[in-house]
Amino acid sequence: MKKATIILGISFFIILQSCYFGAGLVEKEITEDYILFANSSLDEMSIWFKDEKHSSRLIVPETVFAVGQNENYIIAKSHPKNAETGVDKSVIYYHIIDTRKKGNEQYINLSIEQFQSLKQNFKISNDLGFESVYED
Repeated sequence: MKKATIILGISFFIILQSCYFGAGLVEKEITEDYILFANSSLDEMSIWFKDEKHSSRLIVPETVFAVGQNENYIIAKSHPKNAETGVDKSVIYYHIIDTRKKGNEQYINLSIEQFQSLKQNFKISNDLGFESVYED
């Protein structure tokens, strides 16, 4: 009887562990409205906008690997990813998110030239760099 109770207890514990939702590999709040998220591997890293209390919208798709922010902007770098070939590290996309626009003003999948030009147009300080860098 004691052995059956121990086995039942261990089984119950394992079942409870599998029900632990909301725990991703990376869940970092960039600002109050934006989150950096990867569920089980770094190649899933993406940026999400929290629309409402229990709703989110994808802003920058996988695979984000560097992020920086100040009071007005989030900047990020990513590699494209597809199901067939995986992450293409030979390509780098740049992204600028105006956080004052609450998810409506994003400049994603920019070349380095477009990124530099927009940074200059928006008067984004050159001091704003990529503080969080995730390397696989």
